[in-house]
Amino acid sequence: MKLRYSTTIIIFGLLTACGTAPTKVDEPFPTTSSAAMATAQPTMDSMMQTDALTMTDDMMQPTDAMSMTDDMMQPTAMPTADDMMQPTVIPTADTMIQPTVEPTTEARVEPTTVPAEPVVLGSGSFRGIDHKSGGIATLYQQPDGSNLLRLSDFFVEAGPDMYIFVAKAAEINQPSDLQAGYLELGKLKGSEGNQNYSLPADFDPALYANVVIWCEKYQVLMAVAPIQ
Repeated sequence: MKLRYSTTIIIFGLLTACGTAPTKVDEPFPTTSSAAMATAQPTMDSMMQTDALTMTDDMMQPTDAMSMTDDMMQPTAMPTADDMMQPTVIPTADTMIQPTVEPTTEARVEPTTVPAEPVVLGSGSFRGIDHKSGGIATLYQQPDGSNLLRLSDFFVEAGPDMYIFVAKAAEINQPSDLQAGYLELGKLKGSEGNQNYSLPADFDPALYANVVIWCEKYQVLMAVAPIQ
């Protein structure tokens, strides 16, 4: 019993010293503003309103009857028979008032909108490499144009000094496969749980085929998720 108890203490001490205790995170999916952007246009009602404050004093004054001239006070001449017999002039097509042309659909200004939902660029399931692992890696493009890698329901066997990469090689089975090129996204936030990693603005998903979990201390692959 003493030997078994001592062995348990030694193993636990080694795990603690290596920093291999599991760590769990649960980050929500980040959202960006997707409200429609529209330029306010003047309404017909506002265009038809008359600004009372712009009326001059002359317009507001009543007509002064005393200012009428003698000519204006003369009786109106009665029309003669010849004047009354003149035919009414029929308006021609040119003199008729043409209807107002309605604006076409192309002429109307439509509000500019942005996508309301993130776009999936690719995803894949994790498989462990000499370690246990699972979960989903998904590449997203956000409505604001930014790129994001999200790990969902993720877990990997805990290890020290773990990092996350996106790698260019079509298949990742051993450390030498990373020589084809990779992009480091930083330290792994946790060995379990949902987590997000920002990608550069010029990130091209067509150039990267795998998400890789890497142990820097021992230079070993922990897990890989092929992206399709």
